[in-house]
Amino acid sequence: MATLKIHGLPPSTFTRTVRLACHEKGIDYEMVDAMPSTIGPLNPFGKIPAITHGDLTLYESIAILRYIERVFPGPKLWPEDAVAAAVCDQWASAVADSLVNAALRYFAARAGFLPVPAEMAQKYLARTVEVVPIFDRQLGRHRFLAGEALSVADLYLYPLYAYFPDIAELRAIADKAPNVNRWAREMAARPSVAATEPSFKPQVAA
Repeated sequence: MATLKIHGLPPSTFTRTVRLACHEKGIDYEMVDAMPSTIGPLNPFGKIPAITHGDLTLYESIAILRYIERVFPGPKLWPEDAVAAAVCDQWASAVADSLVNAALRYFAARAGFLPVPAEMAQKYLARTVEVVPIFDRQLGRHRFLAGEALSVADLYLYPLYAYFPDIAELRAIADKAPNVNRWAREMAARPSVAATEPSFKPQVAA
């Protein structure tokens, strides 16, 4: 079978989500470094990651994840039960929308990747304060984000939450989320997380 290639950057949260999925399912892949500015031939929207697998080129992380779930053997990232699978999709979407548009945007603004006015960055931070407790309550009820087993929802949340300790303002929010922190410690012990740890992280000014 043709080698699966993941085109993106290791520090990218969505790239890491795809890489985590491959490690959890035992899929061999080749990492191909690609900046958003150079990925145009693979993704006309200029975002990472994208994958190539034989003649297939695919972008958007959710499409990639569903593809590898259907094509490759290994542990399932979605439950078989329709209701449980819907709950999994719900929480994965909540991360990719509500938390990305709050915490990840704040991180990007602080790291200089997203040049926005200070008041906009503060809005991102305020939104993060609002949404993290929702995830904390969910993880107070369940071992993992969408239930009692690891799912794709956890693979969306971990790469983003892993950046919280790097910024004092986000770290302060994390300090008030004991259930998320319990989950993050358990996730950090997984071989997939160790295997995908970025060798470098964006530098954030104090």
